[in-house]
Amino acid sequence: MLRRNWLPALLTAVLVTVGTGCGDECTDAFDCRNDNGQPDPGREWTCSDGTCSQRDITQPPPVDAGTDAGTDAGTDAGTDAGTDAGTDAGTDAGTDAGTDAGVKACTDTAQGAGQDQGCTAATPVCDTANDKCVACLDSAQAGAQDTGCAAAAPICDTTAASGAGACKVCLDSAQGNTADQGCNSPTNICDTTAASGAGECKVCVTTDGTTVGCQGTQTCNAAGTACEGCADDTSCATETPVCRTDTQPTTCVECTAGSHARCDASKPSCNSNFCGCSSDTQCTDTPDSNRDFCDTTANNGRGVCEVCITDANCASVDANRPLCNNRTACVQCLTNANCTLTQVCNASGTCENSTVTTTPAETSAQITAFLSAAFGTVDLPITGAFVTYIKPAVTGSGATDKPGFFVQAEAAGPAMFVSDAAALGQVAVGDRVSFTVTERSNSAASGDAGVITTGMRIALTVTNLTVISRGHPVQNLSGATPAGLKSNVSAASDLDTADNYESRLVAFSGTIADAGTGSGGGFTAYPITTEGETQQVANIRLRVPATLATELDIASTCSFSVQVGPVWRFNAVTQPSAFTASDIQLSNCPAPKLVSARALSATSAQLTFDRKIAAASAQATDFTINNSLTVSGATTNGYTVVLTTSDQTSGTAYTATVSGEVTDLLGKPVGSTGNTANFSGYTPPPPPAPIVINEVDYDMPGAGDANEFVELYNRSTTSIPLANLFLVLVNGANSTSYQKIALSEAGTTLEPGEYLVVGSANVVGPLAGRPGVKTLQKGTTDYIQNGPPDAVSIYDGSTDKLVDSLSYEGNITQATITGTATKFDLREGTGDTTTLEDSGSVAGSLSRDATSTDTGSNVDDFRFTTTITAGAVNSITVP
Repeated sequence: MLRRNWLPALLTAVLVTVGTGCGDECTDAFDCRNDNGQPDPGREWTCSDGTCSQRDITQPPPVDAGTDAGTDAGTDAGTDAGTDAGTDAGTDAGTDAGTDAGVKACTDTAQGAGQDQGCTAATPVCDTANDKCVACLDSAQAGAQDTGCAAAAPICDTTAASGAGACKVCLDSAQGNTADQGCNSPTNICDTTAASGAGECKVCVTTDGTTVGCQGTQTCNAAGTACEGCADDTSCATETPVCRTDTQPTTCVECTAGSHARCDASKPSCNSNFCGCSSDTQCTDTPDSNRDFCDTTANNGRGVCEVCITDANCASVDANRPLCNNRTACVQCLTNANCTLTQVCNASGTCENSTVTTTPAETSAQITAFLSAAFGTVDLPITGAFVTYIKPAVTGSGATDKPGFFVQAEAAGPAMFVSDAAALGQVAVGDRVSFTVTERSNSAASGDAGVITTGMRIALTVTNLTVISRGHPVQNLSGATPAGLKSNVSAASDLDTADNYESRLVAFSGTIADAGTGSGGGFTAYPITTEGETQQVANIRLRVPATLATELDIASTCSFSVQVGPVWRFNAVTQPSAFTASDIQLSNCPAPKLVSARALSATSAQLTFDRKIAAASAQATDFTINNSLTVSGATTNGYTVVLTTSDQTSGTAYTATVSGEVTDLLGKPVGSTGNTANFSGYTPPPPPAPIVINEVDYDMPGAGDANEFVELYNRSTTSIPLANLFLVLVNGANSTSYQKIALSEAGTTLEPGEYLVVGSANVVGPLAGRPGVKTLQKGTTDYIQNGPPDAVSIYDGSTDKLVDSLSYEGNITQATITGTATKFDLREGTGDTTTLEDSGSVAGSLSRDATSTDTGSNVDDFRFTTTITAGAVNSITVP
């Protein structure tokens, strides 16, 4: 609590007033805009040393992240960089996984209390000045509501929560006898400890035996609403000038029933010793005042009369000025978002025509000229276009799908995409911009000028970028008020004509028609049907980042609604896209089904579902198991629920049943079919193998798998002879081995802690000579089969037994190995390995953990990781 010394502070205030005369022209840019109106195009107001001036709207030049020398290996000739047919579109070895220069961590995209792009529910607001997501921003003027805060706690304490911010009722900000931020007379003092730390404005506060806000020997009552112990009015403070001697103890109050003169037009009525209001009538009855609405929540609940409290108040007074500006005036607009696209909001809250003389139709003609231009070096001006969407960097896409921004001038198009990293760092959704395109991509070929996306016509380099104005309502629907540039294309019957929709901002709804397939590195594309396209069409795909598809658990027959997104394309395939969870909503997905169960221990069993399960819906009472096995606990993690059971009998057949309402993330319950699964009572696994299959990478982005390998590891403390040991690769199509590799080719023994990497030259070459690593070069491209299913194993020819094995993308249980008549179960453990798979769209491998744990169960021991560690300690990074 900042202590107040009333008299010295008052003298200081007087001296300062005398010494400074009329004062400065401004305290911040808001004052400049209010006094001088809208700045010139491409410029903004700034207040420096009390003086207003204009400066160019600029951003700091983005860091030139580039790519490391030699890391971007490109793609093979003709590789499809964004296919729908499942062709992998990533890069070969050494894929550039970095991000391009100028990519922002978040973008200010949301309207009202929405969640900005790149932010989370906990920190939904993009602080564009510091490029980070926060809970709230100190954005308001004159006590208005800060961004991210509500009316009940309107002030953002930017220092709280380690800089993420927290909304408060008031802040301890005052020096001397001025009011704390959020407080006003007579409750000037913010008790920051009240209301669970949100704060409460009080007349007085006592902290550690010291009273603040009372005169002389007066004391503060427990509620902080009055100073007690006055003799007469002269002994009371200015804020509470009336001494009530008819009470015991006597108290200083703001007003009494007989002293209404103390109250003013903002607080016209004396209620319970404080000025305020309790109804609109008390406000409208006050003569010579336009404060007609009573905010009963303000003034610590005692009420304040305002010109307006809500937009509805303004609309009821003047339909042409329907917005409440800071409770002080009804205006036509608060920001450019309240005006038409070709208008700006001036300082008086009125929409006026922009200074841009180029019409939207003329801008559209410029965009058409760009789309029609030849690829390569160009000189094409784009004047007065609007930034409609920021395309973020996508995990796994690397150089194949660069981030950038889309621009458009009319809702019906045309539109274009700009991938210039320097320009991207300077723009936001809603900006009106001008620039000159100096380089255009070759949409007919893959890989020209650093672009590996076929079909899209992309502005690779732009110059003379100018941000003319900001915050326009571009993501409103074209039929909304004010109208935006977003078109609802759900009923369109020509979506399969990519030229009509390329780069346009759209909204649409439909149904997922089939399973998704890879669509360029890091993306998944889904066949869809819509109101206008009632049958599945090959040239229409919903395209989303693969990580988003996993997060949302998108499945065939789900209904979807894309709220906002740009249209991408691959050749003739139209690919309307969503990039964040806030862009798309799912509903009516298929009911989750229980697909398998297995014992994890003598007192636990894991159930696996085909859809992610809502953790709050799965309780122990929702599951039953036959043969007198009881369930006492349930823990959910994505697709699995682990049950705590009573002691299982080894080898006994059990059936787990979902008997309660267990639901997916959308609230759809497991149905009466697909709600049971069988498993056997827990049997302890055999001792871990001394040499294990430690890591396998058989599939990778791009055409042709040229970086394949199998890594073996001696996890024991003894030297292992390699004679009679074979690495066997098995084809799941016929359960027969197709490669049998003698490990003795790599040496006579594998020492404790030593790795043996079998793979292509691209992998084993760089490992040659590394201490603790043996290598064996085999194959060039597509040497290891991709399933489903396939398997790898270590076979001991001297004992005709398996040392270790891994069955992936399915269960191979009756395998034949060349040279023996014995049939082998290559799946370790009883868990279904169908979902145990490498990725063809995201670089990674199937790997054990960092300690090479071997529990005798493939589904427990192996995970897909995006950190590939051939010849080194494993690291699990879940995409």
